[in-house]
Amino acid sequence: MTTPTSDSIVVVCAADDQYAMPLAVTIRSAIENLKGERKIALFIIDGGIKEKNKRRILKSLNTEKCTVSWIPSPDHLFGEIEVNRQPTFGDVPVNILSIATYYRILIPELLPKDLNKAIYLDSDLAVIGDIGELWDIDVKDNYLLAAQEFLTPYVSLPSGLVNYRELGFSEDSKYFTPGVLVFNLEKCRAENLCARCIKYLHTHREFIRWHDSDVLNAVILGKWGQLHPKWNQMSYIYDCSSWKDTGYSEEVFNEALNHPLIVHFAKPGKPWNSQEKHPLQHLFFHYLDMTAWSGWRLTIWRRLGRRLIREINQFKNLVLQQKAM
Repeated sequence: MTTPTSDSIVVVCAADDQYAMPLAVTIRSAIENLKGERKIALFIIDGGIKEKNKRRILKSLNTEKCTVSWIPSPDHLFGEIEVNRQPTFGDVPVNILSIATYYRILIPELLPKDLNKAIYLDSDLAVIGDIGELWDIDVKDNYLLAAQEFLTPYVSLPSGLVNYRELGFSEDSKYFTPGVLVFNLEKCRAENLCARCIKYLHTHREFIRWHDSDVLNAVILGKWGQLHPKWNQMSYIYDCSSWKDTGYSEEVFNEALNHPLIVHFAKPGKPWNSQEKHPLQHLFFHYLDMTAWSGWRLTIWRRLGRRLIREINQFKNLVLQQKAM
């Protein structure tokens, strides 16, 4: 594991093999827009990325601006948990999850103990602003910084935390989205955040609908600082007729809509797996063509191949279920 320099920007991503390519795009875009002489110390939590794709990721990054350290799969730390897999919508996989989606709750314990701050980035982003500006925001005494959830701005909404009252939340408590986080590692470790998250994952399983997002919001209990949504512009913002449809003010909404710094392809249909159009999807392919996957596009043959593989896997699962009966 490479030791970051004192002035490095510590960035963490987590992915399995199906997210190897978009992970490369996320980090390459961050490097391309990093200003000055600053460097990124990247830690990748490996959820099963194939060796050939690890080599492609490394080839995709500017080693003068970024060091890379691989963190082995931490699956054993979770114990027995069930990761729900939902069906597809047309040709688009809907919420296809692996245990890698929970990795971010372990970041404070997985990183070297001499690090006290880290940025977590989902692997379906295009970073078009200077991530150094995000790094320079003071975390203060919060566990982390995050943007307020776009579709579920408050824990009391029907899509919020089912058990928010039992947890001690008020109805106007905000719910954050975990796609872009700035961790206060020192506070998280001092207050055993990771152990508390894993305990909640096991003891409150019946209340968890949105996976690690519910877990983090429930355990942190409002002790987080709010980022401007321009640091995590969710795809759903383009579905709104006006700022009144959101939990944001008109000024904040317009800045996030028109001047995003991180674009989050958060819908199930993403530039690499769907024909669904995103107004800024050209950015994904712009940075993709700077990686070892340059020229890759979702052709009709790739779509047919993915559908065939999906149907084969569904048939295998059905057979296994019948044998288990």
